[in-house]
Amino acid sequence: MTKFFLTLLLGLSINFSYAQVTGTAALIALDEIDATVTKQLQTIDNLATNAIGNTGNMILSVSSRLRTDINETIGNTDKILRENQLNLYNQLLNLSNDFNDVIKGNLKEVDVITTRLTETIDNFIIPKKEPRIFKYETQSFIKGYAKNYTFKLRGKNFDKSDEVFVYINGKKISPIQVNYNELVFRIDSSDVILFSNDKYYSNAEINFKWRKGLFNKKKETIVPFIIPITPMEIGEATVFYEQALPEKKYTEPISYSCQCTTGSSSWTGSARKSSTAFNIIPTGGKLIDPNSVEVSSWTQRYGGNYSFDHKTEQQIKGEISCKSESQPKGGGGYSSLTFTYREYQIIYPLHKKQTNTLRLTSVNPIVFDLPEPIDGKRPNINYVIIKTYDNKEFVLTPTTLNKYFELKINPVTDDIIVSWKN
Repeated sequence: MTKFFLTLLLGLSINFSYAQVTGTAALIALDEIDATVTKQLQTIDNLATNAIGNTGNMILSVSSRLRTDINETIGNTDKILRENQLNLYNQLLNLSNDFNDVIKGNLKEVDVITTRLTETIDNFIIPKKEPRIFKYETQSFIKGYAKNYTFKLRGKNFDKSDEVFVYINGKKISPIQVNYNELVFRIDSSDVILFSNDKYYSNAEINFKWRKGLFNKKKETIVPFIIPITPMEIGEATVFYEQALPEKKYTEPISYSCQCTTGSSSWTGSARKSSTAFNIIPTGGKLIDPNSVEVSSWTQRYGGNYSFDHKTEQQIKGEISCKSESQPKGGGGYSSLTFTYREYQIIYPLHKKQTNTLRLTSVNPIVFDLPEPIDGKRPNINYVIIKTYDNKEFVLTPTTLNKYFELKINPVTDDIIVSWKN
């Protein structure tokens, strides 16, 4: 049944249920309520607080009791519900809607719904001796970690039953404690076996065998419930962070030129020689890229040379030489050098990065090792994305609180620690 059809069905039921609701429509609506509640009990919300599971199982109990009564009286027919059935049906619809809203918002209000369910079922059941459940008190069951599953039932007439037991996966389990208003069961983890990628619960039922009326007619009340099963690995987490990394920002090539000249040779023909030194240092706090030095032009007349004595980030130093023509009254010497080089500065642009994805359990925290600081620049966490087993996504940040997960940053090592709160 589509979500739209369910919404329409429930809406019609609420709008017109005070006038008439047939057995057929009521049973269909009850099945949809059960399916919706069962799905909700598999979510991470239930792992955060057992109250959701407890209240959800109460809804299933009330739904089951009403279904039994309808089947025993009017069945799956076009006959309308009886007055007491209609009252319980309307209450159940309203409380189921409230339950949906509570899960999305304030989880603390589930206890209020449980109390109203208790009052509703107690008013509906007429036989005084019939056992009735008012409240579930359960443990979280983590597959692969929990050794057993212990839960309590609170209600009344428990001690008036000839027999009471839980039936799960073909096994009959008796309570470890029974009195008038409390039952305590302990189920071994090996008996909670139904588990697959899309089903995180185990079906079970509570059986009460009791007697009714003056003639002690044998009766049986069967109350279904589910054990939500949480995988120990509840999701996977990835840390997204920024880090300022050093990067060289280069200038455009800078051109430098120098010249060397001499007078003419002497009358005896002795050549005149000369040299010109150059010494370049970077400007504006920048550095020189020594590998960028490139001679673009070199000319000389009658002889000469050039040399680079130093090519470092702090200095380019060298000289050029020239000489005159080697003959009496020879021509004057000349040389010219032009070369280019580039300067650069270190900048620290932010780079967006992410860690490997790690599996997150409900038992132990996980630690993400972020890179070491570079030039004193430490990584800066932006957020953590957690995808849980029930296909929900949570975004954690250092400045906001999350009701399920905790995010811590080690100020010394910059490690990120993510853990399940409960």
